[in-house]
Amino acid sequence: MTQVETIPELTRSGVEQLSASKNEPDWMLERRLRAWQLFEAAPMPSRQDEVWRRTDISKLKLEQLVPFAPPSGLDVESPLKLDGNSSGLLTQQNSLTVERSLKDVVSAQGVIFTDLDTAVREHPELVKRYFMTEAVTPEYDKFAALNGALWSGGTFLYVPKSVEVALPLRALYTLTAPGASLFTHTLLVVEAGARITYLEEYASPSIEQQSLNAGVVEVFLKQDAHLTFVTLQEWMGKVLDISTQRALTERDSRLDWLVIGVGDGTTKSNIETALRGAGASVQMLGILWGYGHQHTDYHTAQDHIAPHTTSDLLYKAALTDEAKSIFSGRIRVEKGAQGTDAYQTNRSILLSNHASAFPSPNLEIEANEVRCSHGASVGKVDQDQLFYLMARGIPKDTATRMIVEGFFSDVLEREPVASIRGNLRELIARKMNLG
Repeated sequence: MTQVETIPELTRSGVEQLSASKNEPDWMLERRLRAWQLFEAAPMPSRQDEVWRRTDISKLKLEQLVPFAPPSGLDVESPLKLDGNSSGLLTQQNSLTVERSLKDVVSAQGVIFTDLDTAVREHPELVKRYFMTEAVTPEYDKFAALNGALWSGGTFLYVPKSVEVALPLRALYTLTAPGASLFTHTLLVVEAGARITYLEEYASPSIEQQSLNAGVVEVFLKQDAHLTFVTLQEWMGKVLDISTQRALTERDSRLDWLVIGVGDGTTKSNIETALRGAGASVQMLGILWGYGHQHTDYHTAQDHIAPHTTSDLLYKAALTDEAKSIFSGRIRVEKGAQGTDAYQTNRSILLSNHASAFPSPNLEIEANEVRCSHGASVGKVDQDQLFYLMARGIPKDTATRMIVEGFFSDVLEREPVASIRGNLRELIARKMNLG
C-alpha cells in the first residue's frame, strides 16, 4: 500500500492518487470518479440559490485547500468526556484513524464498528450495497459529490438483526491541520429489531486558516430497529462545515436524533429523514449555543412517504455576541401517506442586541388524513424572570445562564440516554462560561 503524506491539490488525479494509496477495489475507484465528474459539472452554490441565500461561501477557495492530510499528533479532547461509558471508540485525526476499540462482547454479537477504509477491504459487499446508493447520493449537491470523490477514514457501523448493544458506540473526528479539508463519511446500518446508541463528535482547536469539512452521514434503519443518534459539532475558528445527513427508516423503526452545535465557525447542514415504512417514527432534536461570530444554517426535512408515520422536531438556539442562526424546516407528506402525525418547532432566544435568528418552517401536504403543525419564535430573555433571580442576589450573568439552561431543558429531557443528558448539561454550561 502506497504511503501518501498529502494530496497536494483537488483534481481528478488527486482522486486517483488517493484511491491508489488505499489499494481500493475497482468499484470504489469508479464511484469516486463518477462523483468527481458530478462535482465538476455542478455549479458552486451562491446566494442566488434559495437554500443558500443567507449563507455566503463566496470566499471559499477550494483550490487552496489540501484535500488529504495525515494525523499531526496534536490531541483534541472529546467534547462530551464520556470515557469509560462506551462499548467502543473510533478516533480519527485529519484524514485517518488513530485509535479504534470495540468490546469483545459486542464484537461477538456480530457488530462491525470500524473505519470506512477498513470496511471497504473487509466487508466490501455491505459497503457496496449502501455507500451513496440511496440515502445520500453524489447527485444530492456539489459538496456531497465532492465527499463521494475524496472521502477518507470515515466510519462504518453495522448492527445485525435483533442485536442489542447496551452502552453507546462513539466516533470522534478531529481536524488539526490548518488549510486542510476533511471529507468525513459515516455509514450506519441497523438491521431489523436491533437496538443501539451511537455518538458522533466533530472537534478542532481554534484554526486561524480557512479549512473545510464537507461531511456526509447515511443512516439505514430496518424494520423495528431503534437507533439513538447524537451528533455534536465543535469546530473552532475558520472551519467551514458543509454537511448532509440523511436517514432512511423502515416499518415500525424508531430514530431518536439529537444534533448539538457548540462550535464558533460557519455551518451549513442538511439534516433529513425519510419515513419509508408504515409505523416508523422519528424524533429530531437540536440544541445550538451561538457565540462570537458563529453562523449556523440548518435545513431539516421530515419526509413522510409511508402511511401512519410520526415525526416530531424541536430545535432550540440561544445566541449571544454576533451569532446568527438560520433554520429552514420542511414537513413533506407525500400522496398515500395517510395517518401522518408531524410536528415542527423552532425556538430562538437572543442574549445580545447583535445576535439574530431567521426561522422558516414549511409544510407540503399531499394527503388529506393527516395531523401536522409547525411553529417558530424568536425572542429575548424574559426580563421578569431575570429580575426575579437578580432580586434574590443572583448575579446577572449567572441568572442569564440559568434561564438558558431552563430554555434547553425540555430538549435535553427528551434525550433517552441519561448519561448523555448529564454530560450535555455540563458541556453547555462550560460553553456558556466561554461565550
